[in-house]
Amino acid sequence: MPIRVLVVDDSTFIRKALIDILRKDKDIQVIGEARDGEEAIQKFQELKPDVVTLDYEMPRKNGLETLQEIMRIRPTPVVMISSYTKEGALITLRCLESGAVDFVPKDIEKGTLEVFRKATEIVDKIKNAARSKVKIPIRTVEDRTTQVIERTHQVAERKRSQMLSMDLTSIKKVVVIGASTGGPSTILDIFSVMSPLPAAFVVVIHMPPVFTQTYAQRLSERTGFQAEEAKDGDRLEPGKIYVAPGGRHIRFAKDGTIRVVDEPRNSIYKPSIDLAMESAAEVFGNKLIAIILTGMGSDGVEGIKKVKASGGVVISENEKSAVIFGMPRAAIESGCVDYIEDAHRIPHIIENLVK
Repeated sequence: MPIRVLVVDDSTFIRKALIDILRKDKDIQVIGEARDGEEAIQKFQELKPDVVTLDYEMPRKNGLETLQEIMRIRPTPVVMISSYTKEGALITLRCLESGAVDFVPKDIEKGTLEVFRKATEIVDKIKNAARSKVKIPIRTVEDRTTQVIERTHQVAERKRSQMLSMDLTSIKKVVVIGASTGGPSTILDIFSVMSPLPAAFVVVIHMPPVFTQTYAQRLSERTGFQAEEAKDGDRLEPGKIYVAPGGRHIRFAKDGTIRVVDEPRNSIYKPSIDLAMESAAEVFGNKLIAIILTGMGSDGVEGIKKVKASGGVVISENEKSAVIFGMPRAAIESGCVDYIEDAHRIPHIIENLVK
């Protein structure tokens, strides 16, 4: 059975480009199109698609409002078509927190040419989305009451105060987390419930430039941890999250500082989880905790082999909670994983290993 797709975008040219791309693949069937959020909801209810591609900037009902309505009616995999800007990145992250499975960034100024250039990526993400598990958020940031929003901020501020009062003069562990599709919301959930710890955290997630910087800001706002996009020469500090910059790799110098590099330029993923974990294993040895979360492919497998060989600990998300089980499955099949758990149990494991 082909994957039945509903295409939603207010631009006639973008809709036509997306439809042309998807119709060339025998495993995909475009069953409808919509030019705004209201029409999208109507078509969604009538056609019951397997996957929806969704723009954000639309008349009558924007992409986030449309997404939330889709999740309320019948949770369905949604792939956002996002603008390649800081504002577009923030909106996209909010959509991922509200249940969207993945996104495709586009340079609006390049129009349909940019869409056709990303044809392979679009098709791949539609197929991955069709195989994914949709995470239904209990309440998203945008539809919370004022009291709930204030309580979230209070929890984050209390966690920041706890970190300041703790003896974080030395790093007991370095935790490197690798993730791809489904990772942004999963990582946010993990840090939201984790206690302050004398550990440094490095997040390597498959995201393009601009998005990683915005994601680091989002982590800070929502979790109470200090988070920032990693810079060349950064020295690891306990209780802090370093997000690998999109489009580049991170390694670690012998003194433990972060090195941001371009090589190898031909990597499938930039940043590469494998490269970060291999380098971390060489520098931190048995002080290292490596975590593989949701995502397609096998990035991270070679890295965790080095982690195990150096005496570190490896944790993998299990199939039950992973949005996409590809990366965790590959990690588990390598025989290098020490703990296999639901994502919501991973903070507890980290806390026990660090204390």
